[in-house]
Amino acid sequence: MMKKIVILIILFIIINPAISIAQTIVIENINIIDVETGKIKKQQNIAIEGKNITSISSKKITPKENTEVINGADKFIIPGMIDSHIHFFQTGSLYTRPDAIDLKHIMPYEDEIEFAKKIVPDNFKRYLRLGITSVMDVGGPFSNFIIRDSVSQNNISPNVYVTGPLFSPYQPKAFSELEDIPIEKITTKEQATILFNKMLPYKPDFIKIWYIATKDIPAEKTYPIVEHIAQLTHKNNLKLTVHATQLNTAKLAVKAGADILVHSVTDTLIDNEFIELLKKNNVTYIPTLIVSKNYGKSFLGKPDNHYQDLAFANPTVYRSLTDVKKISDEDIPKGLKNLRNNEKTYLERSAAKDKIMFQNLKKLSENGINVATGTDAGNIGTIHASSYIQEIEAMKKSGISNLDILRASTINAAKGFGLDNQIGSISEGKLADLVILKNNPLENLQNLNSIKEVIKGGKIVGVSDLIKETPEQVVQRQVNAYNARDIDAFMDTYSEDIKIYNFPEEISIDGKEKMRESFKAMFERVPNLYCEIKNRIVLGNKVVDREYVRFGEKYSSVIAIYEIIDCKISKVTFLR
Repeated sequence: MMKKIVILIILFIIINPAISIAQTIVIENINIIDVETGKIKKQQNIAIEGKNITSISSKKITPKENTEVINGADKFIIPGMIDSHIHFFQTGSLYTRPDAIDLKHIMPYEDEIEFAKKIVPDNFKRYLRLGITSVMDVGGPFSNFIIRDSVSQNNISPNVYVTGPLFSPYQPKAFSELEDIPIEKITTKEQATILFNKMLPYKPDFIKIWYIATKDIPAEKTYPIVEHIAQLTHKNNLKLTVHATQLNTAKLAVKAGADILVHSVTDTLIDNEFIELLKKNNVTYIPTLIVSKNYGKSFLGKPDNHYQDLAFANPTVYRSLTDVKKISDEDIPKGLKNLRNNEKTYLERSAAKDKIMFQNLKKLSENGINVATGTDAGNIGTIHASSYIQEIEAMKKSGISNLDILRASTINAAKGFGLDNQIGSISEGKLADLVILKNNPLENLQNLNSIKEVIKGGKIVGVSDLIKETPEQVVQRQVNAYNARDIDAFMDTYSEDIKIYNFPEEISIDGKEKMRESFKAMFERVPNLYCEIKNRIVLGNKVVDREYVRFGEKYSSVIAIYEIIDCKISKVTFLR
């Protein structure tokens, strides 16, 4: 009888691949960074069973049978990081917010929405690859709940926490005709109650208000509705997150009952009244520093080409950020033309805004306010996963310490969302969401890039094999790096034995080093270098591109046939 039961259990597991036998892991001689005390616990041993940490000790732990043992000698371990502000319904591409820049005549918004849904599992892997084991989607359509309850359960993913549509006194026209609306216009308490009750059966993890204030809609006018939503939220034991970027609006949001402010105050320097309000009400502040500037950079076709974007952003999404270069003057919206004509003024205003945000963040950090790291990923130019280190770098510019930033990225974010009993620090009983690093991030935050391994919910995810890009993605990443003139990112897409031919079989470059020398010289010598893909055909491991290439003032049309093996370009044949 027992034998039959065992056989049935095995068959059940095979039929249901989402169910797996608990993995046991022991990490030996690791240096634990205690984000709460700021101290390093040297040569510790960590035992993990199932999803949780079961033991932490300086004494050697005898592994059980079938235990995976990780040698942590000379390495460092931190809690899995948390992005406390993202939006899955947005991809980060140039076309993802038609209310900000209307390019629906180039990319139909319906296509962009479908693309956003399609790449969610890909985004999951990119978050995990960069050590981000929890994400908070702070507002989107009802399909957010499908992402949390279904998509994340059937794919390797970070912990996903979501809410539904944003409550807002203002609704962009671009969203008003959608079947699944991400931002609902709420002008009465009755409307707020209806939306809240519609959302409640889906069990939102928190609630979000887009507290937009204008001359026509002053914050004081909509305050009673915000207060009403806060009361409904707290009555149901949920946290209230609020978008409020003006000091007056942010103060009103906190007085109304906000638990989390998801953006910086940007219109002026904060005062002591605001600090005391945050302290008194135990409010978490998410500075979200880079998102606004990224809109402008994308509109100008001048993204930063940060190494994280070139290496880890979804290549198709990142490609779109230079698409403005190929849009004809007739197709460019008026607002974009105005920005181009007033670029200097825009950049000066952007720099002034940065200065205010940095000073406000430093002052709040110095006064003990709970600060959490959040990117607002999904907005134009702020790409899922790859934007996280960029946000951390911006926080560093404000002058706060490495430890405070690491806390903001782990335990502070967990505390802000009421999850510090589950995630955010390395403690017995908590989820085994862990990141093993080669180097110490307290010494240099760039060491957060020295990831050796990621453990998610007690399972080793295998960072080296986590992202398996398609041949098309590999080729597009190569094009992105080419346009960025980044020789390292460009060459990273090629195999060591790369061969480049002129059609049909005339070899022009043999080997990676020769190729590096040739292209490095071109990147340094040629101005206005830009490659536009006119057409693309994908055939198995081959990608055929019709490329329109600008070299200074000259233009060239070429056919490139790429062959990809093991996620690297191994052969290119050019037809000129």
